[in-house]
Amino acid sequence: MHLDHQKSRAASRDTLPLCTKSLFHMSNLTTLFGENCSYMATHINSYFKSYAAADEEMDRDPYSEESGSTLKKHTSLFQGLLNPFGIQSLFGCYLGRASTSPTTVDLTLDRAAERRQLAEDRTRVLLGKLEKARARSSISSCIEELNAHLILNPACKSIVWQEKSTTHVLKHRRLFWMDEKLQAALRETLALIGYVDPLKGWGIRVLSIDGGGTRGVVPLQILKELEAQTGKRVYQLFDYVCGVSTEECEEMYRRFGSDVFRQNPLIGTVKMGWTHSYYNTETWEMILKEKIGDHLLVRTARDERSPKVSAVSAVVNWGTSPKPFIFRNYNHCPGCLSRYAGGSGYQLWQAVRASSAAPGYFQEFPLYNDIHQDGGIILNNPCALAVHESQLLWPNQPFQCVLSLGTGRYDNARRGPATSTSLRAKISNLISSATDTEGVHSLLADLLEPNVYFRFNPMLSAEVSLDESRPGALKQLQGDTKQYLERNEPKLKLLCGVLGEERTTLWKTRDWISEKAWQLQQRWA
Repeated sequence: MHLDHQKSRAASRDTLPLCTKSLFHMSNLTTLFGENCSYMATHINSYFKSYAAADEEMDRDPYSEESGSTLKKHTSLFQGLLNPFGIQSLFGCYLGRASTSPTTVDLTLDRAAERRQLAEDRTRVLLGKLEKARARSSISSCIEELNAHLILNPACKSIVWQEKSTTHVLKHRRLFWMDEKLQAALRETLALIGYVDPLKGWGIRVLSIDGGGTRGVVPLQILKELEAQTGKRVYQLFDYVCGVSTEECEEMYRRFGSDVFRQNPLIGTVKMGWTHSYYNTETWEMILKEKIGDHLLVRTARDERSPKVSAVSAVVNWGTSPKPFIFRNYNHCPGCLSRYAGGSGYQLWQAVRASSAAPGYFQEFPLYNDIHQDGGIILNNPCALAVHESQLLWPNQPFQCVLSLGTGRYDNARRGPATSTSLRAKISNLISSATDTEGVHSLLADLLEPNVYFRFNPMLSAEVSLDESRPGALKQLQGDTKQYLERNEPKLKLLCGVLGEERTTLWKTRDWISEKAWQLQQRWA
């Protein structure tokens, strides 16, 4: 028994990733000095940091504001030098040898496995209580307790599916249809485990909104016209929305110009050099907390009218290049893996703050050991991301409508000198190519049918910056958008007709039969 335990621990050590020799080969040092310097810095930090910080992510409380706004603190170099295992591991790996201090690593892995097992056992206990509950009050209490547990341990959603408890949740939703409070809690449970209801239309209806700062009044103007012509609200027209509601955005854009995007040039220049942000980030966070509050993103799933919603940021401390991160009000079911990282256990204001942390405008946003910046630096047009996410939610379903809204574009018709371009022009071209939105549009226009994919991106009469605060410029944006919609009125009417097509009675009957068959299969399995 003891010998088997030692073998298993040795096997687990063998599977640990080892530092490769190629990172510190002398040929690399002579040609890629800057890159190897970065590797060495990361390597040293990884060995001199506190191992206790590895468990901080598992202990985080999504309701705690302080835990989400600071990065974890590493031990100092002096404290690391006092640890003999750290020095031995550092130089042992540098010389190409395996780490000779596996004890601390094994303890960390054992603690993580123990925490995971405890969370899974706790999930099974809560599911057992839910199955035995009969009174409405006890069922409601069990559901709320299960929701809180799944928010802290999202990986435990697989246990809910393994234990066939999804059928119990659906049964309670069917039996207690008059209890609105219980229905709201059950909707949150289904969102946490990755269960989705059938579509309201004959296919998937997607809305994607580009990033653009105060130029966001352009898509808001289009959405208002869309609501006026269809007689329905945005949440009734779409199943998946990559953005936030029009009421919140309109109020925030108004506050943008009056409170946030007003700065003394001297103070802004000093702040740019000191904090890398021209504007007051604290003021922006105060507006977000005042307007949105500390509600969790997944809590929006309690509203029956709420579609699936996401916001995109860019995490800049994962490797050498920024990586997309999706703040969701849903989870994917086990087995449906998204190519984008993300989560649903974050507060609403944190999602908006992270997705609006434009470099140079606001400070980057530290959130649970990750550093977030505006998602526009890598996905300024998130339509392809929205298509990917919605396909995972509703597999084997066709797209009824994919609407992509831009924030306006401006192109100077004057031809520049044929000799050379200035440094300012080179930097401007680099930024424009990084935040380009028309590339994704061209790709989707080729892949999707013309009566399925729609793109509205008005041509502006004058260039408007992301931090524009003059009332006249905002009125100009609204005027340009109005003229654009008048010129494209047939296209807008076609869009309204496509969005208005409801799911037929035959399709609803098929959905009902499929759900009943699935429930019987779960019961007999």
